[in-house]
Amino acid sequence: MQALAFNDVLPWDGQRTPVVQENGRAFLRLREKGAREVSLLYAEKEYRFHQTGEAGEWELELPFHEGISYVQLLVDGREVLSPLLPIVYGYSRPYNCVELRTENDSYYQLRDVPHGTLRREYFFSQVTEEWESCVIYTPPGYEEHPEIVYPVLYLQHGHGENETGWTAAGRANLILDNLIAAGEAVPFVIVMNNGMVQKRVTDEAGRTSHMVDHLLLEPMLLRDVIPFVEGRYHAGRSKDKRGMAGLSMGSMQTSMIVMRHPELFSEVGIFSGFLQDWISGSELDMSGHAENKNAHLAAMKDSERFNHYFHTLFRSIGDKDPFMEFFLEDDRLCEENQIQCTRMIYHGAHDWNVWRECFRDFAKRIFRQSDTAQAN
Repeated sequence: MQALAFNDVLPWDGQRTPVVQENGRAFLRLREKGAREVSLLYAEKEYRFHQTGEAGEWELELPFHEGISYVQLLVDGREVLSPLLPIVYGYSRPYNCVELRTENDSYYQLRDVPHGTLRREYFFSQVTEEWESCVIYTPPGYEEHPEIVYPVLYLQHGHGENETGWTAAGRANLILDNLIAAGEAVPFVIVMNNGMVQKRVTDEAGRTSHMVDHLLLEPMLLRDVIPFVEGRYHAGRSKDKRGMAGLSMGSMQTSMIVMRHPELFSEVGIFSGFLQDWISGSELDMSGHAENKNAHLAAMKDSERFNHYFHTLFRSIGDKDPFMEFFLEDDRLCEENQIQCTRMIYHGAHDWNVWRECFRDFAKRIFRQSDTAQAN
């Protein structure tokens, strides 16, 4: 059975699917009647379309050749969202993306295998005093086996994204479906939260607004999410059946949480990411925190004890990642403190093409020591 391509959307307004791949080249073809100029922003660089006909047809040979890429369309200098391209959430806003088929993409494609279920759950947070949501994946067979307590992975996105990222762009659910079907991964539940946690603030005039605080994920996870999820789902409920992972900002949140609470987690994944919090006090910090002194790293000083905290400590990054210097600094931390970890370098930058591979290889390794078939 042929896999469904990410760009296979139904025709709209008489237009065909705009992404065309032929002879090793990829083109984006749009119809923008009356437009004087059409361009595409990718990796902070602008690429101009050329007009191919009098009916407002425009064409651009894409500057990338494989995988998923976030793109921004400009029509006469104005940002637009195309209904003919997939819409995801990134950079703190809805965003178009393009995905090109490759020879080695079967691990994240929709295939003829048993599939798990995605649910969106809503819970009231004691921390934010607001209704929050999370996306939960349950593996194939979950409903048929209520006697099994499945492992659970709390999986976080990066800065400017939300709880939909790991399924809409990362395809974590399809990756795990395919791994489970191939016998390469233990079935487990995935919980994806919005790590851009918002808190209410009131200005001097008494007006209320919301501000993002990435440090609030820890209390929300511990006080709200874990009790809610593991009380409602037959999953987790012990250190050996609980893990946490994240990409970029989510990796920093993961590092801080698991090092401060090693009694709660046995599996740890750090994707394109960091053991240290360098967001606090930086231009990305929306709450104006002081620079983080990274007190959580004190857990690494006792290496013998630290190396027994986790079954898996998985660190990974792309070889062209612009944040490589932070990863190399964490290498030195691990070496100085004699920390044992799995370290992977992938080909790519700071994007979902790398993070999909990170998740695939991490998912193969985790929860191998937990008895997933053990009943309550």
